[in-house]
Amino acid sequence: MQTAQLWAISPLDGRYHDALGNFGQRVGEAALIQRRLEVEIRWILWLDDRLSGALFPPLEPRERSSLEKRALSISPESLLRIKTIEAEIHHDVKAIELFLRETTARETYGPRIAPYWHFACTSEDINNLAYALIWRTSQDEFLLPALATIQEWLGVEARISARTPMLSRTHGQPASPTTMGKELANFAYRLGRAHQSLKRFHFSGKFNGAVGNYNAHVFVLPDVDWIALSRDFVSSFGLDFNPLTTQIEPHDRLAEWLDLVSRTNAILLDLCRDLWGYIAMGYFHQRAVSGEVGSSTMPHKINPIWFENAEGNLGLANAVLRHLAEKLPISRFQRDLSDSTAQRNVGVGIGYTVLSWHMIREGLSRITVHREALQHDLDRHLEVLGEAIQTLLRRSGHTDAYERIKDLTRGRNLDSDTLTTWLHESGLPPEIQQQIEHLKPAGYIGLATELTEKLDDFLKQPNRED
Repeated sequence: MQTAQLWAISPLDGRYHDALGNFGQRVGEAALIQRRLEVEIRWILWLDDRLSGALFPPLEPRERSSLEKRALSISPESLLRIKTIEAEIHHDVKAIELFLRETTARETYGPRIAPYWHFACTSEDINNLAYALIWRTSQDEFLLPALATIQEWLGVEARISARTPMLSRTHGQPASPTTMGKELANFAYRLGRAHQSLKRFHFSGKFNGAVGNYNAHVFVLPDVDWIALSRDFVSSFGLDFNPLTTQIEPHDRLAEWLDLVSRTNAILLDLCRDLWGYIAMGYFHQRAVSGEVGSSTMPHKINPIWFENAEGNLGLANAVLRHLAEKLPISRFQRDLSDSTAQRNVGVGIGYTVLSWHMIREGLSRITVHREALQHDLDRHLEVLGEAIQTLLRRSGHTDAYERIKDLTRGRNLDSDTLTTWLHESGLPPEIQQQIEHLKPAGYIGLATELTEKLDDFLKQPNRED
């Protein structure tokens, strides 16, 4: 830990800084400045390519190469210079333009293109593309790989435990048996669908001037097909083109993405709480790590802290993401500035998401299924066979089947002696008595194993969205 982390206000920049790796470098203020710089430079290059000679003399190949290199990276000194300019003029995007004009002044092409930096642009033309590129980076480099790792663990363990019977609990009470593998497969399937939706998602962008009408563009160059030129420019970044906007890209697509991430977080919150409960019931062993302490006073403790911490941080993530998903698409008239300050916090919501997913991955790496505990719990609850027995009696024509088994089992822990006595006094045909006598909770799992083994096939089935 660096000393500066001790003074951070946000835990993301302090306590959890190391857990996030280079997330801050890829989506923070420096990354935003770099992306703005990239958009501004690529716009100049685009004008040179598509409107060759219409605004300024065509750039030589070596001059274009020089500009392209500037678009790829930025030095710490340049970042500080841009922030210094911003502090003087109080405008972050204009600072980029002035920096580019300043730093290219001595290049052969500098004086020729000086008037055309930020040509016909509004700040949001630059910002919306820069932000879209940042959030795509956060998705491709952090969210999708982390989610794939969690899903993979669940899928592997589901197959290993596909035949491991487990007592279900509906409303927290013993219910018809399942398998541990099937319950993990449920989450693997849900997360697999979420992963597919996120992977399919495309960010959008606009590039159409101060109020979305290409006013200045048409006034100075009326013969240019500005809609096509803008569409192709936005598409060159791998973004979907939004043709109808106000001054700002309306953030509808961003809100969809935030919703996708928050819904994925809800699935993972459900997973954390279930795993916490299974650990509490002894269904999972937790690996003891040498040197770690679970309690300051109870030496025996190994607490499920990774899932607990993930739960807390998932709540923080979704509080931010869902607020932004509701707030960002709303802007007064052709624009107000409330979206600008709010949008700067998307990284906070995604940061807490990345942190939570890291914690879940760590927690999963520390647990193994305790099969003996699962079997012991099943053996203590023969009453869960009530569903099977009453359904068998119904099939045999007994209209009072449900009531008979309800009297035998409701609110009771049924043991084998009581069940045997009931069978002998039931007057049921011998073949039915024999079928019930051979029934065990561990064998009453329906198609749980088969469903688990078809996990990959189910994930390959197309969505309506496909």
